[in-house]
Amino acid sequence: MITPTLMGRSITSVRRFFNTIDLKVFGIAVVVGTWLVVWLLVGSAFLPARFDLHAGDVAPDLVRAPRTLTFENTAETERRQSQAADGVAKIYTFDATVLPRVTRNQAGYFDSVARIVAEEKAAAQAAAKAFDPAKAVQRIRELAGQPSISEASASTLASLDDARLAVVRQSVLDSTERILEGNVTDASLDTDKDRLKAVVGTMALGSAESIAAGEIAGAFLEPNNVYRADKTQQARDRAAADVQPVMVTVRSGETILTPGQVVTEDNLVTLRALGLNEQGREFSTLAGVALIIVIEVLFIAIYVNRFERRIRGSRSHQFISGSLLMLFALLDRIFAIAPLSQLLVPMAALGMLATLMLRTRMSIILVIFSCVNLTIVGGSDPQFILVGLFGGLAAAFLVTHVSQRRDLLRAGLIAGLVVVATAAGASQIGESSLSRLGSGIAWGLGNAVLSIVATIGLLTIYEMVFNLPTPQKLLELADPTRPLLKELMMKAPGTYNHSIIMGNIAESAAEVIGANQLLARVGAYYHDIGKLNRPDYFIENQFHIQNPHDRLTPGLSRLAITAHVKDGVALATEEGLPPDIIDIIKEHHGTTVLSYFYHKAREAAREGGPVDEEAYRYAGEKPASREAAIIMLADSVEAAVRSLRNPTPRRIKTVIRDIFDHRLRDGQLSESRMTFGDLEKVRQVFEKSLQGFGAMRIAYPEDQNKGRGVTGGSATRKKGQRTSTTGGGDISL
Repeated sequence: MITPTLMGRSITSVRRFFNTIDLKVFGIAVVVGTWLVVWLLVGSAFLPARFDLHAGDVAPDLVRAPRTLTFENTAETERRQSQAADGVAKIYTFDATVLPRVTRNQAGYFDSVARIVAEEKAAAQAAAKAFDPAKAVQRIRELAGQPSISEASASTLASLDDARLAVVRQSVLDSTERILEGNVTDASLDTDKDRLKAVVGTMALGSAESIAAGEIAGAFLEPNNVYRADKTQQARDRAAADVQPVMVTVRSGETILTPGQVVTEDNLVTLRALGLNEQGREFSTLAGVALIIVIEVLFIAIYVNRFERRIRGSRSHQFISGSLLMLFALLDRIFAIAPLSQLLVPMAALGMLATLMLRTRMSIILVIFSCVNLTIVGGSDPQFILVGLFGGLAAAFLVTHVSQRRDLLRAGLIAGLVVVATAAGASQIGESSLSRLGSGIAWGLGNAVLSIVATIGLLTIYEMVFNLPTPQKLLELADPTRPLLKELMMKAPGTYNHSIIMGNIAESAAEVIGANQLLARVGAYYHDIGKLNRPDYFIENQFHIQNPHDRLTPGLSRLAITAHVKDGVALATEEGLPPDIIDIIKEHHGTTVLSYFYHKAREAAREGGPVDEEAYRYAGEKPASREAAIIMLADSVEAAVRSLRNPTPRRIKTVIRDIFDHRLRDGQLSESRMTFGDLEKVRQVFEKSLQGFGAMRIAYPEDQNKGRGVTGGSATRKKGQRTSTTGGGDISL
């Protein structure tokens, strides 16, 4: 059985191993590892079982959609386009030249007939014979380039005199003109010929004349409405193009084929869209997914490198960022499996976890890209990305300033309501129904509950593994019964009191500039724990004892004073305090000068030569966070105001301004991300908070205090003692 102690030692060993890896190498490894894992998880959604099926085959197995996808049913779209094209009527154009051409041809025909009859009559007369129409009939029927008519009609024409032939001719022309005034097409040509014969029949002609005239008129009739194949095809193409693509949505887990079902073209289109019936497609799909994930991970890496110094300089935070992206890619993939729904992916949990561990801006980045992964895995359903994005962002904003566990629960509940509302609204996009609304609300409620549970559970694990300064962890560290704080209170009561006052001041200052107020308060409690090794060397702990610095040279005093930073880091590391607290301990003096001992050394060395100011600076690091900067300023200000002999409000303000100006000129705040606006707000909070040091107390009458010691809150110092602000409150002589 693994005991908590053994687990703690194992975790500590892993942390130490990670800390031995070069920071840049570790960061590159996290980037590459995150890309590979996220790619495998997201890409796995495109590698379902494949089926070699064709239209008309019988499905051997049950086939379900592996993910939600909206796609075009190309088979149905083509069917509708074909129907639309077929529904376009043929296009005809009116040819105005047909009527004059037809009547001209008819007139020419009658002229030829009249000429043949006249020639045959003249030949018969020259031969002194009677006119025989037979020869004329033969010549009429054999006219070159003219339609061939029946022998009876030709005989009728040959037997007519010029006057009757002229009447027949005019009847044909008039009838043709009446018909061609309308639309005559290829399709209606036979019908229009019958109509033409009927019109001829109404003319003042004999029976034989009418038959011949009708036959001749019909022989010359041609369509005046011409079919335009090119325009018809263009119209059909436009009709087909106007057909909207038939979009189909299949949802994750939806049945596509059942065993024994005959496969249709529509089934094949669905299988191809999901990649279930197309060999070789997976390579290009996975390559596309790989490229998207590369862009995603590189974007996050560049953002961290440029804007997130805290994450860039911490192996733990780098690993947390990558692990969260991988974890929620895994959840995206798991909830894509039927009968689950990706509406259950607890993106609100990511928003809360990332904000609590990595702060708000990084949380927003991770939520956005996790929603991108969710969209890739889940297809084009807008519900998934809307619920994930709104829920994750709402959670990130709500837990930005959480300091109590109940605040976390409240934020989780509000984020859950946002998720439910978004799921309800998104369910009505595209397809509105009460059933979808009900399912959307149900999935949203499940998402909300899962988000709260996942946040609390995962936060506990991350907190334990990475020793993070979460609100819960900081509240535990703020407990005055903690071993280090109890020891500080017993061995260095003055330092303990100074730290408590500092904690209150720092918390108020952090609140007004939007910094982590709980971290600032707890950091103030522990910032001077290094004084436990030599508490008597610091003036606030010198109660009725001789000041040990009176026996030391300035150089030795410097070593004794500056050692409390290194000692504090060692104690904090041994105690297992979070890295953020250790950073505050390490940075709360920056590289400031121990001015008291520096000036004392200069006085002692006036005849021996100059004293190097750099030798009397703290060997720590400048504050790299706003919380550490607040602690530095609060430490100096509280000690300076406490040392004032007559702390009037005006003198307090002057001292505070002088310290702020000196820290700025000395470059101690150059790496803290503190703006001038932040400094002004912090200064105002300090002035307001420290006004109590200037409050006057009523002194008791001399005779009432005899033999009683000091009462009424007043205090006295041993003769010869004086106070100083040197060393930011570390030493007062």
